[in-house]
Amino acid sequence: MGSFYQISPTNHGWGFGYGFFSNYRICLEQLIVHFLEKRRTIPYINWAKTTWVEGFNPFKSKVCTSNENPFDWWFEQTIPASGDHVVQCTHGPRPDLIDHAQHYFHNKASLGLQQHVDRYCIRPKKYITDQVEDIYNKEFKGEVVLGIMARGSEYNACHPMYGVFGIEHYILEIRKVLEKRKDITKLYIVSDETDFINKLHQAFPNSYFVPNVFRRTDETEEYITRVHCWMNVSEKRNPHTKKLGEECIIQTKLLGKCDYLCGRHCGLTAGAVLWNENIKDIFIIK
Repeated sequence: MGSFYQISPTNHGWGFGYGFFSNYRICLEQLIVHFLEKRRTIPYINWAKTTWVEGFNPFKSKVCTSNENPFDWWFEQTIPASGDHVVQCTHGPRPDLIDHAQHYFHNKASLGLQQHVDRYCIRPKKYITDQVEDIYNKEFKGEVVLGIMARGSEYNACHPMYGVFGIEHYILEIRKVLEKRKDITKLYIVSDETDFINKLHQAFPNSYFVPNVFRRTDETEEYITRVHCWMNVSEKRNPHTKKLGEECIIQTKLLGKCDYLCGRHCGLTAGAVLWNENIKDIFIIK
């Protein structure tokens, strides 16, 4: 019989988890504790009962009937069997380990610990990493790439402490970076706004974005502010959250392969720094 230590983001905040990298970093905090204390139990990350469960929308019903763990769709980990002993992690946030207001690019000691535990404990599935390598080889190999995280939608209303920015701010900041870094030959754009993608690609034709990724189209400001997890609970495609998680991982892994990173502080920016393979400098809009 195995002994497992189950880590979930549901004991934080409103109880249903958050965006991809908010959840991910919440769990990574406790993985670091588990690692530092050299516990013998097997860590198991569980995103059941979060808005990443397919079809679950806490704005319609607070009860999630599914016990499926979405994390197992995207990552390799040992799954507890029916006879195994499972202890639930109930500890609160550990801002001393991961402050979610920081990306840690310039804090090499803290970032190094995060990356070490992350690489030791969490492995994306091969079918996802194969897609990352395929895009990289086709679009980025031989180029000096500026990765752009142009977060939009509900972020201005829900997280104004990180700044309130529109598309014009991103275009201006990108032009500043291109003036400083003359070696950049290509741009890679990540955004949750279809309108941002179109305008950035128009302003910078030598750019690439992953096609057919879920992005905001006709969702209203009122709706995305009220239903802050709107991205996760969308009913526009089926299956949705499984694909959304894949898209988050693929796009973030590609950001981590860029030479430079530009954009606002948000979960995917922090995720790109965590998964950094090649980033030489970072430019955060403030």
